Amino acid sequence: MHVLHLGKYYAPYRGGMETILQEMAEGLLDEGCDVTLVTSATGVHALTETIRGPHTGRGGRLLRVARLGLVNSQPVNPGLVSALRRELARGGADLLHLHLPNPLAAAACLALRRDPSARRVPLAVWYHADITRQRLGARMVTPIVRACLREAAGICVSSAALRDHSPVLAPFRAKVTVVPFGIAPAPWRSVEPRPDGPFVFVGRLVGYKGVDVLLQALADVPGAQLEIVGDGPLAPGLRDEAVRLGLGGRVAFLGEMDGAGIAGRLARARALVLPSVDRSEAFGLVQLEAMAAGVAVICTDLPTGVAEVGVPHRTCLRVPPGDPAALGGALATLLADGELAGRLGRAGRARYDELFTREAMVGRLLDWYGTVAASAADRRD
Repeated sequence: MHVLHLGKYYAPYRGGMETILQEMAEGLLDEGCDVTLVTSATGVHALTETIRGPHTGRGGRLLRVARLGLVNSQPVNPGLVSALRRELARGGADLLHLHLPNPLAAAACLALRRDPSARRVPLAVWYHADITRQRLGARMVTPIVRACLREAAGICVSSAALRDHSPVLAPFRAKVTVVPFGIAPAPWRSVEPRPDGPFVFVGRLVGYKGVDVLLQALADVPGAQLEIVGDGPLAPGLRDEAVRLGLGGRVAFLGEMDGAGIAGRLARARALVLPSVDRSEAFGLVQLEAMAAGVAVICTDLPTGVAEVGVPHRTCLRVPPGDPAALGGALATLLADGELAGRLGRAGRARYDELFTREAMVGRLLDWYGTVAASAADRRD
């Protein structure tokens, strides 16, 4: 099978959608599939690269389309339609796999599906998340997204919560399949956790991540230390807040790190903390990284895929979102009980091995592709 992925960005750009796209692409290559990806570049120059399956060395093509700018954090790629048309015209792709949310990619996909001169292949949509924080933007792009979902022969999501509670997916729920995310073991399984160090947060420093709540919680737990891995627009204000709360000696802002750097921090972490406060956190992929590394997790009880990853009091401690007192209580519990942190981490690693490996995700993905192809054939008949 030859799969043409249409995504937003690709590694080394770090983000949840980008990580999963890389895991899918490399996993499919290792399974013997042909893979082509069309994504945005991060600058004004288009690039064509080769990606490889890490186990087989099988090669795939990555086209990064020139980006002229950003609108509400979305890339503007005037050449996207032409690039996608050329890839479809090559005639190799059996399936077009569109990753949403990505408004310009959705519009490009629709334009070509309405163009009788463009080659058509079955459309599969992986719906990663609702647009929850940009309300005006969401109202503008929702008609385009819904048109893509109507066109799709199949829709996939990472959690039952997203399937059941997304207002955008509600009219299409009958054709939605749940495939949980999965990640490769490296570099996480190389970690030998020693749960006696600081708590660790990993992620973008943006509002929905709840780092301000985490700082408030930490202020009430004497002796607890925190490392913050990541960057974002709220970084300066969060540094000021840490100083205001008297946490200057207990909080370290470490900036962006690659996977190896994050794994090194997890190796000595008492627990990973995911303090997200609203539905913008659709899954919390960093939980899988911590679990694969054998590290305990403290997370919030969001009505999203976050709550489907771990098992409270077995692999994680779970607290209400936006509640500094409850979060502080969880921090204090693991600060006082390193044995509990170790047990949670070991159980989390076992759960990762059972449910959230890349191999498991790719196997389910290939099954779903078969369903999509069959559905598209039924439509033609």
